[in-house]
Amino acid sequence: MLRTAMAAVLVLTAVAAGTPAHAAGGRTTIVVRDGATQPVFDYADAIHEHVWVESPTDTDHDGVRDRIHLEITRPGETETAGLRVASLIMPTPYGGIAPEVPYPDVDVDRLPQEGAPATLSATHAADRALTSLNTAPAAVSTWEYYTTRGYAMIAMDSIGTATSTGCPDAGGPAEIVSTRAVVDWLDGRGRAFDADGNVVSARWSARSVGMYGVSYNGTLPIMAAITGRSALKTIIPMSAVTSWYDYYRANGLVVAPGGWQGEDLDIMAKYVLSRTNPEVCASNMDHLERVQDRTTGDYSPVWAARDYTARAGRIEASVFVVQGLQDWNVKPKHGIQLWQALRGDKKLWLYDRGHGSSCAPEFAPAMHRWVDHYLYRVDSGIEDEAPVTLEDNGCRVTGTDRAWPAPGTRAVTFPLATGRPRTDTFVDEGRTRTAEQLLSQPAHALTYQLPVLTEDTRLSGTPWITADVSIDRTAANLTALLVDYAPDGTATILTRGWTDPQNRRSVSRSEPVTPGRTYRLRWDLQPIDRTVPAGHRLGVVVISTDYDYTLRPLPGTRVSVRPVSSTVQLPMR
Repeated sequence: MLRTAMAAVLVLTAVAAGTPAHAAGGRTTIVVRDGATQPVFDYADAIHEHVWVESPTDTDHDGVRDRIHLEITRPGETETAGLRVASLIMPTPYGGIAPEVPYPDVDVDRLPQEGAPATLSATHAADRALTSLNTAPAAVSTWEYYTTRGYAMIAMDSIGTATSTGCPDAGGPAEIVSTRAVVDWLDGRGRAFDADGNVVSARWSARSVGMYGVSYNGTLPIMAAITGRSALKTIIPMSAVTSWYDYYRANGLVVAPGGWQGEDLDIMAKYVLSRTNPEVCASNMDHLERVQDRTTGDYSPVWAARDYTARAGRIEASVFVVQGLQDWNVKPKHGIQLWQALRGDKKLWLYDRGHGSSCAPEFAPAMHRWVDHYLYRVDSGIEDEAPVTLEDNGCRVTGTDRAWPAPGTRAVTFPLATGRPRTDTFVDEGRTRTAEQLLSQPAHALTYQLPVLTEDTRLSGTPWITADVSIDRTAANLTALLVDYAPDGTATILTRGWTDPQNRRSVSRSEPVTPGRTYRLRWDLQPIDRTVPAGHRLGVVVISTDYDYTLRPLPGTRVSVRPVSSTVQLPMR
């Protein structure tokens, strides 16, 4: 039976695979018609096998190198006729039964960076919907679709999960190295074993590999790609983490992925630690808990080791980036920053919905053309297509572009207010009210509306805020919301961003804040691509604690802003 995986992977049930290599001796051929592979192999004859690839690591310190479990489905002709085929890997950390993991409480007496105990209380994450991510059956129709076109389809359990050995390290060096080891085995290097401990080789492999997946499943392919030249020819990361700092932190502030308040590196590693005898990884889990630093939120070597965007220059595989513009789990910054850092062949598909992947009917054929071309150099036409595709929240492709942000976009700067200099003040109440609720509560938020738009205006890129701010404590959360105000007064949050005033000079270094002193702070909001209709007004709302994302100290912190000298920079077209 195929490995269980994240429910979001089910969107791939209609995605086509690429063209396999020529068969040895010409005894079997692959059919390519109209620039696409055809289903010529009988799935009933497919070979199903389990192997464990040896990793260079020994993370559980048992004196034996870690082994990564693969479940492989390949055409029967690879056994009976010497056919050599390419491979598509869907890696996952969610293949086993997830344990219950205690979460820290984010309701604290005061922020930990104030230098006093935060008074965190342990709770259980029984209500966390992560359990839904590993209960859906694997997309068997995807496996059949690809296999009949001559692919070896491979489900991979990442290190320390399901029947793989070793210990997970939440996107760190061990996961990177062990994922690369699987690619190398398919390239004829390294060792693998069957269930009886016999050494097995991938004689059927054409030494051309692709990887794909959604969320963490899509993050693992990026990890393999940043190791440089290999048999890995293409990856398709969908809503994938490209920097774990940007997943759990923002400009020095401890920030949670949407919906999972309190999660951090250690929680994720403990959640996916589903191997047998997980207690052998206890010291690894303790280490992660110590080094992740939920006190300062500073960027450190721990995060640098998990910053794949910083190493995007080493990626030689082609990359098809898929990112949700309303994804508040793996936020838009992830896909955008990877796309912008890539130097090789790349494509970007932006869909205007939450966590997952595209649902447009054009998406599956585009992936088919992409994989065909890059794994087997089929003339599929993908090179002639626009590199950027936009999809709305109704699963409709609304346009294509040659770049992103959209060509012609300008960075336009607006003051938050005009007139005589003044100071506006509010009192933090984010512990008990969401950002949406604070929009209509002027005592606990500062609202600055821009002039009415005289024409439809597209926002395409990353907004920035520069604010002259003072606080009455040594630490505080700071949150900026970009809001669309309709003519009837309806307010919709378009995007948001967070910062820690203690990290005003560097995300790597906290500096004390003097209560009452005004500091100039500049921070980014999440990237956006949205057309705002004429007659609407854009506005900036400044709050402190963001209930759904930041730690939640006791109410009462006073925050002051000088709006006339503060600005918002918007990417407008």
